[in-house]
Amino acid sequence: MKKIRQAHLYLGCLFAPLIIYFCLSGVWQLFRFNDVPKEGPVSSARVMLHEISKPHTNATLPGKNPKQEKSEVFNFVAAIMGLGMILSSVLGIILALKYTKKTSLVIFVLLAGTFLPIAFLFLT
Repeated sequence: MKKIRQAHLYLGCLFAPLIIYFCLSGVWQLFRFNDVPKEGPVSSARVMLHEISKPHTNATLPGKNPKQEKSEVFNFVAAIMGLGMILSSVLGIILALKYTKKTSLVIFVLLAGTFLPIAFLFLT
């Protein structure tokens, strides 16, 4: 179990900055705050969000043209980060099940975390 805890710790620390960035930029992308209208006035906040979304949406730096300067290496790192997040989450679940006296509560919360988002999709 010590090796699982260490793997969980180091994977979490390695990928945390990129995960936080992807989550944060995903929030404003969800509400389309990063979309820049083709016509009409554009706020500087939208332009800023559009530019700082580029690593997430186009694998390029802000201010760069994604058609010319897309980083396949960044895409690879992002894919590894996603797999690392999955592995770290699985390790966290293993630790939660191993080190709690209320295993049924952990299972209930896991099931709730699985089915509630699906149920919310049916609410329109």
